Amino acid sequence: MSKKVLIIGTYSTEGVDSLDWWQELPNITEYDTIILDTTRIFNFWSIAGRVEQLAENEYFLPTANDQDEKIRSNIRLVKDKLLEKLEFDVIVYVLYSPEIIVWEHAQSMYGGEARSRFVGTNDWRPISIATIFEKGRIIQVKDDSYTKYFRDFKGWEYYFKPESLQIDELEECYQQKWKVIPILNAVATNKVNKPIAIEVVTSFHRWAHDIDEPEGGWHSPPEKYGGTLTLLPTTDRYNTGPLIEILLQRGEEFEETPSPSWVSTIEIPGEASLKSKIDSEKQGLENLESRIKELERSLGELQKYKGILYDTGLILQELVKSTLEKLGAKIKPSIVTDEFIIEISDKKALIEVKGNKKSITKDDVAQLVTDLMEHLKTTGQEIDGILIGNGWRLQPLEKRDIGNYSIFSKDAKRVAQNHNIGLISTTELFKACRKMLVDSQHKEEILRKIISGKGIIKF
Repeated sequence: MSKKVLIIGTYSTEGVDSLDWWQELPNITEYDTIILDTTRIFNFWSIAGRVEQLAENEYFLPTANDQDEKIRSNIRLVKDKLLEKLEFDVIVYVLYSPEIIVWEHAQSMYGGEARSRFVGTNDWRPISIATIFEKGRIIQVKDDSYTKYFRDFKGWEYYFKPESLQIDELEECYQQKWKVIPILNAVATNKVNKPIAIEVVTSFHRWAHDIDEPEGGWHSPPEKYGGTLTLLPTTDRYNTGPLIEILLQRGEEFEETPSPSWVSTIEIPGEASLKSKIDSEKQGLENLESRIKELERSLGELQKYKGILYDTGLILQELVKSTLEKLGAKIKPSIVTDEFIIEISDKKALIEVKGNKKSITKDDVAQLVTDLMEHLKTTGQEIDGILIGNGWRLQPLEKRDIGNYSIFSKDAKRVAQNHNIGLISTTELFKACRKMLVDSQHKEEILRKIISGKGIIKF
């Protein structure tokens, strides 16, 4: 009897039940393999531009609709069903993201408007484990069966804290019958053995006597082992399909019976010539795949610059930094802010990067002025300041800087002019990048305008 597979996310393929988090879910306990794409939960709101950031990993959902309520209900349902299913032989893969809290409107006890917790993106978990935010490049795969999964990873962004693992809800669920013990295995780690992907297996032990007795104990040898819950990072939370394909293939590989070693000594007429042709075709395919992969990498490198037109925060800052570097500017860290300094022809400028859903304001410019004064106070050196703003970042380009959609407000322009600060919109920076890609000879002209311009700078 073939194994039943359920995917909750956006990926669909033949022979597998696939549903999104907002759809009516089947009985999860009837499946042998479950793949949870939890990145899809927050993506559902963020891609549609329906949430506003309140703090790091906290967002506000102004109005919850029926689909939002269904997502919240399904998250609770998944948790309840996993608690039931993990006693039995089940494989649960989770494309995992650290917790994001989504808040909604609520009525306060005094009649005013307040906010209440709508849902946490990890409320589906039957276990609890902390993540530490840190970045690195080296990934050490401890379980060879996941080598293909991590093949295209360029680094890691967090690691798990094993000592924080808690299974209170699992224990409570089974306490009348079993003592539950978690076993945590590292699937992959960073260079200092901090796990970036984990597998949690539960062992079930019989109570030595009645649980209600204060001296109650449990038998050390496990009566049985339960299901496997595997938490895995992603390369791109907006494109998880390739990783899900690998997980599906991994499940198929595990069901196959490996051929005995002696089979290779037996040869069928015509086998040798076919093997030779296959080897030749494989070599050609490998060369073609290598070329395609290189082209896809180049395409990805080009397309990432589009992010300066809609992103915000640290991601926007890194994209702007990379764009300026590609244009030929030297990048240096700032000792007074978390922003950076550029150097062009021995001239330096402190860069402030802002991404707003509306115009860039005078307060944004004032922050740069404050940072410039702090730089002068700390280093004794006076340098220029440039604010690179992604105003109206969620609006189409053709709407920006027209009518009421000014990228920089009038007050922002006035303050910038008074303090000799350059203002560059990310739409202009994108235009400069495209211009440079068409003809690299434009670099010098672009860099000169960046480092010497005051007020609004255009290319």
